Formats: sequence, C-alpha cells, structure tokens
Amino acid sequence: MSTYIHKTERRLRIRSEYILQHPQQVAEFIQQLNEIEAITTIRHKKFAGSVAIQFNSDELSADDLLETVESHGWLRTEQRSALVENAVKSGSRTLVKGVAMLALKQVMGPTLVRAMPFA
Repeated sequence: MSTYIHKTERRLRIRSEYILQHPQQVAEFIQQLNEIEAITTIRHKKFAGSVAIQFNSDELSADDLLETVESHGWLRTEQRSALVENAVKSGSRTLVKGVAMLALKQVMGPTLVRAMPFA
C-alpha cells in the first residue's frame, strides 16, 4: 500500500501501511491527539488503514500536524510490501488478458484470434 496524504486548511487525512498494520499503536496516539484543544474530531478506519483529523486552523496548521504524526511512524512503508503489491497487480493483468483470450477463442475460433495483431 502506498501512503496517501490529503490535507486542506482544516482537515488532514492519511492512509498508510503503518496505520493499517498497527491499529493499537495508532489508537493510543489518537487518544493523545484528542487532548489537543485545536483538534475537533478524529476518525480512525482500522480496516482501511486511514485516519482523518479535523482541526482549528487558527491554532494548528496541517503541516505541523503532519510532522507530528510522521514522528510517530504513520508515514512509514515497507519496500517488501510494495514489491508484493506490484507483483499482484502485474499478475492480475496477465490473468485478465489470458481469460479474455480464452473467451475470444471460444467466440471467434482459434484461427481468427491468431490472425489478430495483439494475440
């Protein structure tokens, strides 16, 4: 999973591998974040690996908040996981192409499919 960050003037949303794989540590840090008066709401979607934080921009900036969560590892990724994710995507494309070719052979016949330039 690649890290996703979306920030606006009053909201910061982060989706990352760390948030997905360490829900207990994230929940503990969220409790600490809730003690900050400038933070109004925090939504933690454990199964999506996502946290959305709404805050008062007069008291806290998105960049400062992002720096804080980064110091707790929320933006950390593992290269091994990215390798596996890319392999799955690549394998899925190959599988879909193979299934499409089988379907074309059934409908059009193997001789016509072999004559096509993409086969």
